[in-house]
Amino acid sequence: MNLNNTSITQRLIISSLISLLMVSFAVLIVIRSLFYIESTLKTETSRHVSELIVNSEISRRVFALTSRVKLLEQTFLYSETLLSEEAFNIDFQLQRLRDLSANQEFSQKIDAFIDNFHRFLGSSLALNRILKQSKAIDAKLAKQLNLLEFAVAASKLEHLSEDKVVIYNNELDIIAMLRESFLTVGKMLGDIHSRITPETEKVLLIEAEKELDILQLHLENLDISTPEVKAQKIKIRRTLNQYHATMRKIRANLDQRWGVMDALVQAQAGLLQLVESTEDRVQEQTLQLTSQLEDVITESRFNAIIISLLAFLFSVLLINHVVSRHIQKPLDDLKDGFDRLVSSGTKRPINLGRTDEWGHIESAYNNMAARLSEAYQAITEEKKNFDFLAHHDPLTHLANRLLATKELTNQITHSKQNGTKFLLLYLDIDEFKTINDSLGHAAGDNLLVNVAEKLTRLIGTSGFVARMGGDEFMILMPETNLEQGKFVAQRINKAIKKPYYIDKSTVFVSASIGICEFPDHGCDGETLIRNADTAMYYAKRNGRDSYRIYTDEMTTEVNDIIETSRGLHHAIRRNELTVFFQPKVNLTSGSILGAEALVRWQHPKLGLLPPSAFLEVAEKTDLVVDIDKWVFGKVARLISEWKSEGVDTSNILISVNFSARMFYMTDLAEQLQTILDKTDCAPSQLILEITERDMMQDFETCVRTIETLHAKGYKIAIDDFGTGYSSLSVLKNLSADYIKLDRSFIKDVNSSSSDYEITKAILKLAKVLDLSVVAEGVETQPHVDTLRQLECTLAQGYYFARPLPVDDWVDYLGKAPDKVAQSEGIRLKKVK
Repeated sequence: MNLNNTSITQRLIISSLISLLMVSFAVLIVIRSLFYIESTLKTETSRHVSELIVNSEISRRVFALTSRVKLLEQTFLYSETLLSEEAFNIDFQLQRLRDLSANQEFSQKIDAFIDNFHRFLGSSLALNRILKQSKAIDAKLAKQLNLLEFAVAASKLEHLSEDKVVIYNNELDIIAMLRESFLTVGKMLGDIHSRITPETEKVLLIEAEKELDILQLHLENLDISTPEVKAQKIKIRRTLNQYHATMRKIRANLDQRWGVMDALVQAQAGLLQLVESTEDRVQEQTLQLTSQLEDVITESRFNAIIISLLAFLFSVLLINHVVSRHIQKPLDDLKDGFDRLVSSGTKRPINLGRTDEWGHIESAYNNMAARLSEAYQAITEEKKNFDFLAHHDPLTHLANRLLATKELTNQITHSKQNGTKFLLLYLDIDEFKTINDSLGHAAGDNLLVNVAEKLTRLIGTSGFVARMGGDEFMILMPETNLEQGKFVAQRINKAIKKPYYIDKSTVFVSASIGICEFPDHGCDGETLIRNADTAMYYAKRNGRDSYRIYTDEMTTEVNDIIETSRGLHHAIRRNELTVFFQPKVNLTSGSILGAEALVRWQHPKLGLLPPSAFLEVAEKTDLVVDIDKWVFGKVARLISEWKSEGVDTSNILISVNFSARMFYMTDLAEQLQTILDKTDCAPSQLILEITERDMMQDFETCVRTIETLHAKGYKIAIDDFGTGYSSLSVLKNLSADYIKLDRSFIKDVNSSSSDYEITKAILKLAKVLDLSVVAEGVETQPHVDTLRQLECTLAQGYYFARPLPVDDWVDYLGKAPDKVAQSEGIRLKKVK
């Protein structure tokens, strides 16, 4: 074709065709780049997301398995079968975790963790078996001590027939010291179950070995040369050698275990470090991908501009229009999206408004951003959860003992730097164990959650609340004086002392609070907590539902309480307890209706002790249940003896007092029947007494228990009536037989109009509800006259007789007149 003859139109057409070819070439280059970007995004996104998902799953399983290993370490001594089964499950999960990733470094670290776990399992099984051997040796030594005591007793009996023999009790004292050392060693070995620190374990083992040496020394001091005694001493020496050998095995095993646990913790740290390094690597690769894509986009843009400059003006304008509208803007939006994702990790979708390749790129980017953001958020949330669980109680969500100790240390440091004071309040729920025993642990947990919520609302931002374990809470009050602390404690007592509705049951609780002030009551955290705990127990001992500020005298008193508790253990075992009987009298006829059984302690050194000297201590432990059972069994046996001796007990009812812990036992009726089956006593001859305060702790359970006991034939009395929380609506639904009017109303019934009217009202109420009333604390003739005037027919008190020993009670029962009717009132024979 001759170009000179080409018309303008043809030129324009040719030029346009050339321009279109050039533009088409540029467009092909750009499309190729876009396809490369899309394929790269899809490939790399899938790979990164896959790595993050696997990494997240590994992180979750590592934390879960290490938590199970720690729990296994805390409970390994309780059941070898459970230990083996749980260890097998953990090992199986570890093997599955190993298969999650093909990373060689991860495989090495998980192999190291599995190896240390197997070492830990082996040491746990070995220690468990050693402890079983120590129990067998312990039982063998106990049997040998019994045989030694029999041999010593036989030796003393042989010498009784000799003339001018002098009897000493030194041998029996040595036997007692041998038993005390033996029990101390057993208790120390038992404390190894607590698994506190290696230093504590070493101290326990050293103390146990010292106690064994003391036991051997006492054995050598036993100077009896009979063949039986010598033979038993030889056997005991051999057993002591076995005991020493076993303790050396325990020491070696415990040293090994702590080394294994350190290795296990290091292996866990290595696994977690690998997880974090994987996250950093994926993030770095994401940055590199962004940079690579930016380079490709820049190159594509440059080629399009160069080719467009060679085209006609309209082509340049066209290409510029296409690039600016259809390429530049989507690329900028995509770049901004990458920048936001890299800088903040937040998910913010882009909208290019296209349905072509850019639509695919938009979809791929948004999917990648969403999955990456979700993966990052999941990892972040898991880290937050792990940190929260490490420092908070999972039940109440309050700070746990670890965080509370750190907070207390920080508060001490702050107060020392600024010269300020602060208060530490230690709180315990009264009779929480009784609620757990009667309603179950789920109800107890519900109660703890309610108490925690009340404390959190009450303290607010003015202090720090933590659950220290069980039913104990600690409260820190910065820059607070004792006067302000008293007000806070009063508010806490008032807030907690309200009914709680748990599992269709109404529960009444209260709290005992101990208060310490820094630095007057301690300069370190351990001392402050210990002294606040001492003050809290002092409040418990003095009636509960109160608070006490720590004093040095409390520590001395707590030591006395510990000594009393130890003595009660021996008193129950040695049958040092005894029962006294205080008569109950019919004010109208003068006849004796029965008596209340009252426990006493015939202390070997202090003489006869009243209940006030030891029952409060017993109520803090399970000793009160043992005492209740002992008194019940003693009364049942005495009634059987009186029947066999011909004493008429057909119209006599004996009252036995029960503590709340005893009364709320789920199998109470079965336990009582087991005791009665060994005697000739019938349930219809017994009245079971529970105080009004204890009754209101769990009224619904109390009603069910009373119905069960009634079905067995027992009668029920509410003791100390008028001093608790009961109301008319409660009383009318309680199927009791007697209410015992508290002595505080009788004391001033002749001189106080309010006491007189209260007594009169209670008697009328009891008559309407068909309840019998027993007036306690009747001490004078005016008391008797007033009660007769108010138509009260039953009474007990010093006016008739003080609590009597068994023989005096039987004598009193035989001599007391059936009826004494005088115009001026009843005058029964007084027994002093």
